[in-house]
Order: sequence, then structure tokens, then C-alpha cells
Amino acid sequence: MNDLIIDNLSVSYGAAPVLHHFDLHINSGELAVILGPSGCGKSTLLTAVSGLIKPNDGSIEFGDTCFFSRKERVNMPAEQRNIGFVFQSYALWPHMSVAENIAFPLKARKYTKRQIQQSVAEILDTVHMQGFEHHRYPGELSGGEKQRIALARSLVYHPSMLLLDEPLANLDAHLKTSLIREIKDIQQRLNITMIYVTHDQSEAFDIADRIVVMKDGRIMQQGTPWDIYHHSKNLFVARFVGKNNIFKPCDHGCPKFFKHCRAGQAVTVRPEDIEIKEDGAYKGVVKDLFYKGDRTEYLIETGGVKLLAFIPGDKNFEKGNHVTFDIKRYHLI
Repeated sequence: MNDLIIDNLSVSYGAAPVLHHFDLHINSGELAVILGPSGCGKSTLLTAVSGLIKPNDGSIEFGDTCFFSRKERVNMPAEQRNIGFVFQSYALWPHMSVAENIAFPLKARKYTKRQIQQSVAEILDTVHMQGFEHHRYPGELSGGEKQRIALARSLVYHPSMLLLDEPLANLDAHLKTSLIREIKDIQQRLNITMIYVTHDQSEAFDIADRIVVMKDGRIMQQGTPWDIYHHSKNLFVARFVGKNNIFKPCDHGCPKFFKHCRAGQAVTVRPEDIEIKEDGAYKGVVKDLFYKGDRTEYLIETGGVKLLAFIPGDKNFEKGNHVTFDIKRYHLI
């Protein structure tokens, strides 16, 4: 099994630390998403794993192979790690055709001309870009097509692991949805270990087997998308992942709909867990509303606090309406 084991990894740029004694275990064949804000160390983690930068301390092992170990004085060159890397900027050579771009890493590996032609044709079929190898250049491609070619180039030599650094950041929402599904499908068909970096939580939830939430070079929480969303372990994750109502009621007198909380605890309520109904247990006033098509987002004032509620679009209330509601569940942090 080719698990990726990162142990006590530290990376600094000059005097500025980026990763701090970082530990992470990625299972063989897993699609793990590194999620976090800009500057938290996501991209640095990928460049360290790929060998593009040298860490200050710790170790990186992939299966039985040691990529880096300060203790053992090992730092395997990037070209020997057999890792594919897809960049946000595509990194395609503008003067090379689609076929030449994809073939570039194969030539470096001394593939024969026939092997190159066969491999290029096969990988273009995998990314649904058949026929694009003939007389097409990056400047003639759309953003989505460029990213498919970049993906094809990173997979054509059968890497043991694939790293993707904000691969869809330059695409519109419709293309993102389409390519996320394709990337997930390719990962499953090839059974390749994949690490996908993004700051976009919707991408993370759409594609991940496991999400690793980062802040300031450290892991704040990791788990399935469901666990990250419904069982946030700290206030940073609760605020960063999805919209949330967050209160510290026990510091200021506990509103009656928050039970069993202790002094210093925070209470989180997801907006979809608030249900406006005729016989609801609690009373409030609609202070504002935002129509979103499939739902309306209501800001409800009750007992001196304001709650954001997501209500299905078939219900219609106006500012100033008095409503009653239930809170189906909440979470203590």
C-alpha cells in the first residue's frame, strides 16, 4: 500500500514559518482535499511533497520510499518521485501543440515515438479530449479545455500520486461543476492517490473523500465532509465551512433554546436547521431576507439575538412578519 505519511514537517521561507511540525497520513487511493484560506500553507504542502522545495525538518514517505528526511539526510529529486502536479495557471507551453505539451514528460522519460503517440491518444480519451492533439495550441483552447490538457499531461506517465493546486480557480461556476465530476471520476477509475488544494468549500465538499482544514500552517480538523460540516471541532472551522449561527450564550445569559451548555462553550446552529412553522416553539421577527431561488435566507431576531435561517423557496415571508420556528439541532463547541 502506498500511503503518504508526513511526519513533523516544518517549512519556512526565510524567517517566516509556513508549516509547523505538520503531521498528515493520506491513504492509498484516497482523494484528500486540503481546505483553508489563502496563506495557510496549502500550496507549500504540495510543493514540499512534490520536491519543488526542501523542508526544514521532518520526513515525507510514500509507501516504502522516503522522499525527504532531515534525520536521514534524504531529499529525493522531484523528477524521481513520480508525482503528477496540476497547477492553477495550467503551465502549458504556448508554442507547443496539445500533443507536444502532453508528450513533454514522456520524452524526458525516453519513451519511443510509438509509445508517445499511443499514450497521448489514451490519456486524451481519458479526459474526453479526443482529437485535440492534431494542430491545436493552448491559445486556441478555452479555460476548461486547457485544464483538461494540463490534467492529461500530469497523468500521461502514470504517476503514483496526483497533486492539484487550486486547479479550477480560473473557471466559471458551470465549468467547475463539470470538471469536479470528471476529476472525481478519473481518480476513482485510476485508483490514484490524489491531494486537491482549494479555498473553495463547495469544491471540497463535492469531491473529497476526506477534508483537511488548515489555518496558519496547522491542521484545525480533518474528517469526512459530513463530519466537518456537522461536527466542527472549533470556532475557526465552524465559521469557515458554510454559513453558521455562532453564539457564546453562557457568557451572557443562555437563551432558552440552548440547553445543556456550559460557561465558555459556543453554540452553533446551521441555518438549514431552523424551521419556520405555524406551531413553532420560539417566536421571532423577520428583520431581513435574501431570495436565492431554491431557498430564501431569513434573518430572524429573537430574544435579543439574530438567527440566519435557510427556508425552502415555496414559503414566503416579508420584513416585519412575526414568525414562530423550531431549532431542529445545534452543536456545542
